[in-house]
Amino acid sequence: MLETLRRFANACNDVLCVSQENHTTNKVKLQHLCYRTIKERYGLQANLVIRAIARVAEAARKKLKPSKPKKFKPTSMSLDQRTFSFNEKRWEVSISTVAGRLKLPLAIGNFQRELLTGQKPTSATLCYRRCMKAFSINIVVNREVPLPPQNGNVIGVDRGIYNLATTSSGLRFSGRQAMHVRRRYARLRQALQAKGTKGAKRLLQRLSGRKRRFIADLNHRIAKAIVNSCKPGDVIVMEDLRYIRERIRAAKEQRLLQHSWAFGQLGKCIEYKATERGIRVVYVDPRHTSQRCPRCGCTNRSNRHRHLFRCTSCGFVGHADIVAATNIRQVYLETLADGPPSVGPEAASSRKPRALG
Repeated sequence: MLETLRRFANACNDVLCVSQENHTTNKVKLQHLCYRTIKERYGLQANLVIRAIARVAEAARKKLKPSKPKKFKPTSMSLDQRTFSFNEKRWEVSISTVAGRLKLPLAIGNFQRELLTGQKPTSATLCYRRCMKAFSINIVVNREVPLPPQNGNVIGVDRGIYNLATTSSGLRFSGRQAMHVRRRYARLRQALQAKGTKGAKRLLQRLSGRKRRFIADLNHRIAKAIVNSCKPGDVIVMEDLRYIRERIRAAKEQRLLQHSWAFGQLGKCIEYKATERGIRVVYVDPRHTSQRCPRCGCTNRSNRHRHLFRCTSCGFVGHADIVAATNIRQVYLETLADGPPSVGPEAASSRKPRALG
């Protein structure tokens, strides 16, 4: 399995070179250009080669600016219905490798068994954690979710750094602990890298992933609290913050917090938790949501003073993040008159919201 992961990663890196040389991210074009060469060079099954090409095409399309992407590492491998199968009677999976098919038992709990009962999954991802020297598999299953009613409340959610999430209903989730953890691990990592000894490198390896797991757990807990405060049929509205790091400039002392801000992960956690409960998630244009007065509509950069909002026109005073969440809710309500929410990335540049779920 390790050898298969290594060959799969090398195949992805070769496909990436072909993609850059031919200036294309089209999966079909890449397949015509390098399929036979990759298959003969690495001895992978045909569908593993196809999965490698698809992974490179998807990763390359996510790049906003033309830059040199990082190399693929032998830590995961995409599987489809021809390279992966699940046997419910034996509770085992069959995976294609360079040495043939391997049948492996699943070490899972009752919760996972309930999710897999009666399912016929056709895709999965094989993962390898080097620090634990252990394999895991992420199996994709389909679940029916209730259709949301159309008579619910609208809740705006503002995501930030100092307050990770603030809702228009008044819920606030502080980001002080997350900022402290990020700074602490950054200082520790800097000191260990400067030391450069074997012991320091071993400690760096042990610390790898701790901050990421802490932030992921925090985002899950925040998302759960927000979704539990809503009812089936409600609508959660958030700003479309894609590519925000490319659009704004941050001071040098703020770059650590800016570039480690996990707003996308929090949004994904809210999405899938809300969908399970019949709650729609909609994204709207983020322009001026933190500068607009919810009372008189005056939009001015001087309205916001860090955590305080004070309107220069009507004198309205409130918490800046709650005002932003209220404006996000109001933007969605204003667009309802224009028709149903549009779906797709083009909604990021228009005033129409992007609906999910």
